[in-house]
Amino acid sequence: MAGEPILIVDDTPVNLKLTRILLVNEGYKVLTAASAEEALELLRSYHPYLVLADIQLPGMDGLELTRRIKRNARTHDITVVALTAFAMKGDEQRAIDAGCDGYITKPIDTRALGTRIREFLDRRAEMQVGLAPPPADSEHASIPAAELQTLRYRFLDEGQEQARQWLLDLDGSFDANEAARVVHKWIGAGGLLGYTAISRLSHEVEAILLERPVDQAQLRESLTTLALAFTSPKDARDAPVSAAIVEALSGKRVALVGLPTNEAQRFAVTLQRVEAVPVIFEYSERPNSEAMKSCQLVVLYVRPETAASPWIDPWSAAGYPVVLVGAREDLLALDARVQSLAREFLMDAWQPEEALIRLSRVMSEHRPAQARGEAVQEPAAASSHPGAPNPTGRARVLVADDDPTVVALVRAALKNFGMDCETANNGRSALEIIRRYQPHAAVLDVNMPGLDGYEVLSAIRAEGLHVRVLLLTARQQESDVIRGFTLGADDYMVKPFGPMELVARLKRLLWR
Repeated sequence: MAGEPILIVDDTPVNLKLTRILLVNEGYKVLTAASAEEALELLRSYHPYLVLADIQLPGMDGLELTRRIKRNARTHDITVVALTAFAMKGDEQRAIDAGCDGYITKPIDTRALGTRIREFLDRRAEMQVGLAPPPADSEHASIPAAELQTLRYRFLDEGQEQARQWLLDLDGSFDANEAARVVHKWIGAGGLLGYTAISRLSHEVEAILLERPVDQAQLRESLTTLALAFTSPKDARDAPVSAAIVEALSGKRVALVGLPTNEAQRFAVTLQRVEAVPVIFEYSERPNSEAMKSCQLVVLYVRPETAASPWIDPWSAAGYPVVLVGAREDLLALDARVQSLAREFLMDAWQPEEALIRLSRVMSEHRPAQARGEAVQEPAAASSHPGAPNPTGRARVLVADDDPTVVALVRAALKNFGMDCETANNGRSALEIIRRYQPHAAVLDVNMPGLDGYEVLSAIRAEGLHVRVLLLTARQQESDVIRGFTLGADDYMVKPFGPMELVARLKRLLWR
């Protein structure tokens, strides 16, 4: 029914104002409070059907507010929905334990907010009988364009000034707890104002600030990126994720195993962009748990102290596509048998766009294993690309790049790992050598004179030449990478790169 009363509790003025207008436009009667204490005072004389409360409030937090609402016989029937910055397993359980009836993740999807609230209210109506009649419908409101623009300008100016001040304070009087409180507000405000990149970057900064000890180098880098986003509002919007990536990952449950808190939160934020569901596991949990059986993909964090964990075992991962994440030296030090379980690697400072591209590739290529719970055979080596040779002796590799330093480094690394190597410094020579030399793999720089890497790749696939292709590019734009994969690339790496990582990726391509 229309016109149900709702109370919004949030200490960020922008969030309060815009969320109120969104719900008033849906026909609800809305009051607001800037703190839990103010909300409790309002509840003495106001009985809403639903309270929408931010978890992180100054003084009394949203979870304690929920407990008090649910303990009071006069207000226990009110539906309480928590607003949280992270759709993490721990936050959900904390909200449920406190008595929340559900939660909504920031930044709020303004297109879906009305539908979500309607679902909670309909569920309440089904569970209760004899509800008081709703108030008369409120007059629909809209926020004037000029006022909205003023809010945006103020948000950008204040955010830019604050981020720059923090960068100056990092070597002196920097308060990580206060900074975490402020960037938490930016997560919601950025999303409501349409600055989705600022919202995402604020997520990342908050995750770093909540770690102890705070990684100063990572914090400085992330704060600099955030300050630049506030400075360039046209760039402070996330480009839409491609339909192919959304199709591959939407609705998928992704097991995040052993990731440090900040890494897990970064991954959760990244997965939210494609409506995938992160499920957090600790190394202490069992790989064959019931929760694991509902997942379709495993992201496994590797570090030296977890080398003996049952998760680092190809048999444990049987039936699940696995992506290994961690420091380059830790991943490259893994036993070959463990490396063989990986369908992909994410090394060192991975970027959200790279993670989405690699995860979507894994899911698109994965053939679902037998039903969960059935006996699973120990995994064998994955089948090779149709028509591509799987070398039984020394692998033959062509390296094509117009930078002689890159060619020399890569050639030396490949030879050290027992691979034969031919080289070319332009696209036309690369294509001729591939036709004549018939290598098992070709490493192609995208920006070469004559034919570029894309054109050489197109010719290879058009002529049906059976060779794995790894593209080297200085660009990490999603469109560039997707173009390469669409043309038939087997993998890509962004410059600058480590020769050992290149060797690892070639080995995965040639012997999987």
